[in-house]
Amino acid sequence: MNNPSRLFTVVIASLCDDARGELLKRACESVRTMAGGYDYSIIVVANGPRVSPSVLEWLATRSDVRVIRLRSGSHPLARRVGAELADSEFLAFLDDDDELMPNTLAPKIAKFREDPEIDVLVTDGWRVNGASESRIFPPPEERCVDFVETMMRAGWGACALTIRTKTTDLTAFDAEFRHMEWTLTALELARHHRIGFLDEPTYRYYETTHNSLSKSAEHNLAAPEVWRRLSKGYAGTRYDSLIRRRYGTMCHNGSWECAKQGKMRDAWRLHAESMRSPGGIAFVPFSARLLIASLHQLFA
Repeated sequence: MNNPSRLFTVVIASLCDDARGELLKRACESVRTMAGGYDYSIIVVANGPRVSPSVLEWLATRSDVRVIRLRSGSHPLARRVGAELADSEFLAFLDDDDELMPNTLAPKIAKFREDPEIDVLVTDGWRVNGASESRIFPPPEERCVDFVETMMRAGWGACALTIRTKTTDLTAFDAEFRHMEWTLTALELARHHRIGFLDEPTYRYYETTHNSLSKSAEHNLAAPEVWRRLSKGYAGTRYDSLIRRRYGTMCHNGSWECAKQGKMRDAWRLHAESMRSPGGIAFVPFSARLLIASLHQLFA
């Protein structure tokens, strides 16, 4: 991308069905107020088989929105397609059930201008749970300056990352995984790019959205494979043990999820993996619980 035509693009991957229609409208409006007069555009990737004609009609009335139709139903693929089609100096992402804060583009652009070496800017946000709001990041004095270690202790949504398109490799946005892909993307970016922080909250992440993908059993079961890939990528680095320890924890969580679903062969496989990870001895007592579950299934 040698001569981007715009300053800033926000990609929103959405089912664009009637159930998400009002949330999507809120998200699009938040992009406009976020820009605060700066040049921007929105790419909405209407994704999956339930796209609503009325939602598409509303999007068509927005001069700042470009709609891309994708029928696969893969959220990560939709996000990647939107990123590939963005023609702008900077690129950000927004889930359709979250929103950006007003007038927060200016400090982002200022941070990039101040430090031309920054490829990816990570910003703080508000976690909204019912009537309560809390900052997602710990305060700077309690936060590790290292991005990878910070990622181990504080999660964030898609709208936490803003990238400089000219210097960022979009292959980090892996479309293979339908769950946990944002964790994979963030840590892949951290391996190869310069990361900057902005402690100002720039978005609201709504934690209790109904039918959120991140709360599904499938999401939990995807975690071991994502962290297995990361453990291979970070092998031999100073993060090796840290990543493999997290992989073990995800295998342990996945083992119990499999057991609840009666998939005992997978439960034992993941349990064995968890015990082979650094600190895996802590998971040894779980063997008894799995044994009881296996016997219950056998004699039920």
